[in-house]
Amino acid sequence: MRETFKSLSIFSAMLMLLLLISTGCDVNIPGCGMRSLPFFKPANQNAVASNNSMANNNVLSNQTMANPQNSSNLPINSNISAKPVAVIPTATPVLVDVEKIAYTTIEEDQPTLWTMNTDGTERVRLTTIGTSSWHPLWSPNGKILAFLSTANDGKVNLYAIQKGSTQLTQITSWEDMPKPNPAFLQAPFSWSPKSDQIAYIYKNQIWIVSLDTLEQTTLVTVDPAFTISTVSWAPHRDNKYIAYTVRRGTNYSSVLLVNPRLKDKLSLADSRVLVPSISWTAGAEELAYLAGKSVVYTTKVEDTTSQPLVNAASPDLAPYISFSPVDGSTRLLLLAKQTADDTGYRVAVVDKSSTGDRDTGTLKYLTPAGADYAVWSPDGAKIAYVISGELWIMDSTSGMFKTRIALTGIQSPDWSKK
Repeated sequence: MRETFKSLSIFSAMLMLLLLISTGCDVNIPGCGMRSLPFFKPANQNAVASNNSMANNNVLSNQTMANPQNSSNLPINSNISAKPVAVIPTATPVLVDVEKIAYTTIEEDQPTLWTMNTDGTERVRLTTIGTSSWHPLWSPNGKILAFLSTANDGKVNLYAIQKGSTQLTQITSWEDMPKPNPAFLQAPFSWSPKSDQIAYIYKNQIWIVSLDTLEQTTLVTVDPAFTISTVSWAPHRDNKYIAYTVRRGTNYSSVLLVNPRLKDKLSLADSRVLVPSISWTAGAEELAYLAGKSVVYTTKVEDTTSQPLVNAASPDLAPYISFSPVDGSTRLLLLAKQTADDTGYRVAVVDKSSTGDRDTGTLKYLTPAGADYAVWSPDGAKIAYVISGELWIMDSTSGMFKTRIALTGIQSPDWSKK
């Protein structure tokens, strides 16, 4: 009887030890003291596999293939996931609370939409080959990506997708929205500061669409002989203005503001040359606008007086300017030629502002010639830029520490917050 009881005791002790091992508890082992036993974790379904593809740097290698279904109009909310519209399987789950770079790349002669981490890993294609997508633009809170696309039925419309999701939501349903004008590098739509609405251009009008309800309202209508060229929502929550430019005739342009709630308008500036790009400071105190290919003006909303920021400091400016996203900063990013002999644009920042009269101001050139596009990091410390189809990241102040992130065919990158 004693032998049987002893055997049962030993068996019970072994069973208890196995249970402790499985839970990873610390136990007091006679003769050994306290010991931490191994913890057998279940497989983590949300773990993202490590991708050590930096040696290759080719964004088109190991691509995640997509096969979206037809989209339909469904609401999207910045805090909740939209209902499935176009489901695209991914090889691994995508981290949400990380900075992402969205971009397009040409596949079978059409621009398709991708996202990746800022080190070039976790590349995921969001639209199918055979459809076209343009101007990926992250919301101010970094949670939603908006873009123009023919993802549904071949017609251009506005779409959105949650970061980390593969479910596209069609935001507009126009039958005749045109493809973006390649002469303008700035997207023909703009996010509200609260990331809950988008202002966009359609048929000489500015429309606003709510992402919660998909309700749309017309904000601005201009004469059919005129053309609305650009739109930019003031990024500060306390500033309710949307800036836009209207082209009158061949070159004559005006820069205007409209209050999206009251719909009252304010004229900021007139130009005798085309205004292809505008940009707000992060605090919305100033608006910069590019006049033609050589002059950048800034104007303050309070007094609507324009001052030249740079005046013929470069022989040729590309149709794109962008203020730093940092509050209080007035650093302006441009694409500019350093000399008339440059075969392409360089990434540059305004180094010294013009003081008027014959003072041109000066630019600091950060890259070789050949840059096609550039965008700030969310903290303004870095700049991502495309040169000869390659995506690079560098220090925004010195232009040093250049790192190539992706090798082939990158277009229109945009950098999200976490």
